[in-house]
Amino acid sequence: MRVAMGETGKLAGRYRLLNPLGGGESLLAFDEVEHRDVVVRRLRAPDGDLDAAVVAARRVARFVHPSIVPVLDVPVEGGEPWLVTAFAEGASLEQTVRGRRPLPVRQAARVGVYVLSALTAAHAAGIVHGRVRPGNVLLSPTGRALLTGFGLPVTGMRPDADLWSLAATLHFAVEGRPPGQAPAEATDPFRALIRAMLTPDSPPVDTVAWTLQRLALDRSLERVVATEGPLSPVRTAAVGLSLLDRLTAWHGRGAHHGGVQPGSVLIDAEGRAALIPPPVPVPPPAYRPPEGVPGPAADLWALGATLFLAVEGRPPAPGASLLRAGPLAPYLVALLAGPPAERPTPAALRRQLLVVLAS
Repeated sequence: MRVAMGETGKLAGRYRLLNPLGGGESLLAFDEVEHRDVVVRRLRAPDGDLDAAVVAARRVARFVHPSIVPVLDVPVEGGEPWLVTAFAEGASLEQTVRGRRPLPVRQAARVGVYVLSALTAAHAAGIVHGRVRPGNVLLSPTGRALLTGFGLPVTGMRPDADLWSLAATLHFAVEGRPPGQAPAEATDPFRALIRAMLTPDSPPVDTVAWTLQRLALDRSLERVVATEGPLSPVRTAAVGLSLLDRLTAWHGRGAHHGGVQPGSVLIDAEGRAALIPPPVPVPPPAYRPPEGVPGPAADLWALGATLFLAVEGRPPAPGASLLRAGPLAPYLVALLAGPPAERPTPAALRRQLLVVLAS
């Protein structure tokens, strides 16, 4: 039996075809064996090699991941192959953004977490998606994101192409447009990450995954202070110790951060602080060291400026007084010293912060 799109009938003796979906390339169908809704579409091969397309699609059908819409079957009817996928409720990311507005950063980061998890697992299984785009990302009613479009023929695509397409998709999520030749300014860590992913020197996948996970779950120190007010000296000291540990690890490898600022410090639900790794946006002027030269000493100055904001509720400024810092005050003054040689060493700063923490 040869089935035409939109024609009522059965496919492979079990999939009763119902109504067209979306642009009409796919049909809603009912699986009379498993008693469930499914989606079917013709499997076309751009290069004409349908046999190879069927083999590849059936291989994908064995790939299962909680963040994908799975391929269930690849039947061949009258010499014509079809792709059967699960039916998933929800609107596509493209529909959501075009019909409403761009997503907030935290929601977009959650989308990135789900999609990157699916892509990482697919690549480990030797599968390249090849069609990562806003129309193939479904936002479910429960808030999850699902990647659809698996099983269609992919020719000459590499895993890094999927990661570039993920970055372009996330750009669309927060900007309402694809990146084109002019990606959005890196005004926050999320946009800085997207811009970096769109370049040939994209960050490692584990860095991307960690950053998306934290941006999806946590709030920036800047946001915490703006909504809840300044932190206590003891809590600020705890934040400082966490950040100092991270900076010391970078400096021990002969590297530096270059973007320490309240917007790059994330606070989790338990109040623990973490520092987003590069790429990060250029810090605002209040968090740039006076020497203007990046390096470990500059990172320590920026750490002092960040802790100043945390405990005082405002960025540092020349001659600004410390009203709330209490026992932290002399250490912040030392960190914000103009000459780098006058700033405390990481070891000395650690001892000082521990004293405040125990007070």
